[in-house]
Amino acid sequence: MKKYFIAVAALGLLAACSGNKSQQNVPVEVEEESVTVAEAVPVEVAVPIIPSMKEKTAKPVNMRDSLKAEPKKGAVIQKKYKGKVTNKKAAASNAQNAPEVDYDLTMYYQQDDTDNGVYEMDAVYLTEDNGQSKTYSSTGKRQVKKGTPADANATVYALIPSDGSQIIYFLVSGNTLIMLDEQLQPVSGDISYVLTEVQ
Repeated sequence: MKKYFIAVAALGLLAACSGNKSQQNVPVEVEEESVTVAEAVPVEVAVPIIPSMKEKTAKPVNMRDSLKAEPKKGAVIQKKYKGKVTNKKAAASNAQNAPEVDYDLTMYYQQDDTDNGVYEMDAVYLTEDNGQSKTYSSTGKRQVKKGTPADANATVYALIPSDGSQIIYFLVSGNTLIMLDEQLQPVSGDISYVLTEVQ
């Protein structure tokens, strides 16, 4: 009886195995599910602050008082320039949070010594720190130089920071200043630094 039971169990096992083989060959319909992958939104590149500018301290420096005025050289003249600088690429694409920087440059020099003087420049970064503005500044001497590689008669303002950092160059063009690089060429790329004289 035991032998008969073992034989029947073995036959049942064989039948089950052969049944599984036939089921493995049966085609199965699988529903395909399409998945849409969201494209990564490029992070806006922040407008670069001029490298010579540092975060403004709580105690501002009054550069007019630091100008060593000589009575023989006439009255002290003040010239002020302002400009709003944005990333041209971001602005062209109407990006909602296109970063902006407000620049405010003031220069002091004497009437009869227009080649020398002092300057103070602030840059208010309008979209830094979760929408809170942050101010950077640079102060130092201003010298007037002549000529660029493109124009020997051009007038260039060289702003020499007090802390010894990189000199900032601006080409004078009528009542506007155009930032130049160290080779006295207009700054290339998506950022254009143009400041306009204000009264």
